[in-house]
Amino acid sequence: MNLFRFYLNKLTGKPSVFDFKLLGQKVTLGIAAPREIRRAREIEIESELVQHMRAVLREGDTIFDIGANIGLISILLANGEKGGQSQVHAFEPEPRNFRQLSNNIGLNDLSARVHPHQLALGASEGQVELHIRGCEGEGRHSIATSKGATGAISVELSTLASFCARENVTPNIIKIDVEGAEGQVLAGMDGLLQDSPPADIFLEVHPKGDGDLMPDGSTIQDWMLARGYELAWSNVRGSGEHRHYRHAAVGA
Repeated sequence: MNLFRFYLNKLTGKPSVFDFKLLGQKVTLGIAAPREIRRAREIEIESELVQHMRAVLREGDTIFDIGANIGLISILLANGEKGGQSQVHAFEPEPRNFRQLSNNIGLNDLSARVHPHQLALGASEGQVELHIRGCEGEGRHSIATSKGATGAISVELSTLASFCARENVTPNIIKIDVEGAEGQVLAGMDGLLQDSPPADIFLEVHPKGDGDLMPDGSTIQDWMLARGYELAWSNVRGSGEHRHYRHAAVGA
């Protein structure tokens, strides 16, 4: 029904704004492309990840959603139980998805608590080539691999440690889903992990791009263990894997 209404609205020049019931919560989304409707329906695939994030979320936590796409997880956490006093920083470098992310934050009355950043995070500062796949709502854009890309654009790049220093903010929970550049994002957090380690880090390890490796060639698992994190949960998702790392001291 939503797909039919989307195409009808497109023909008549009307915007498409639909209400969805996602993982037990009402979410309002502005829809710019059919892929976004499918992406909302596919959030069920992420249900275990979201449940684990909800379980560790405490009132007043600061959450970083790295690879936020159109904002589904940011909105679910901010509007969910224990999310009312939390602050969410949502990072999405791709311009079309960023516009939808910003729009969806407003549609759900979350502008005071969910802060969008059109920024890629990695192991260095400057500019980086983002390889683009598909249209709005597509979640496979990557700075790590050009496989299957239909184009590329230059986007701003920062390390997470530098971002935190500039913005004077420290995350309690981090979610990373960056299509094969997970190790690069973690490497850019190194100083933060030593000085103010987040209690919980969730990531999706993709088989493409850098795979399960850090820029120095070590595995993500070994690198995290060396910095005081333990693997609290993992779940195979398609060809990738969701992981939850909890800091042995901070998350206790």
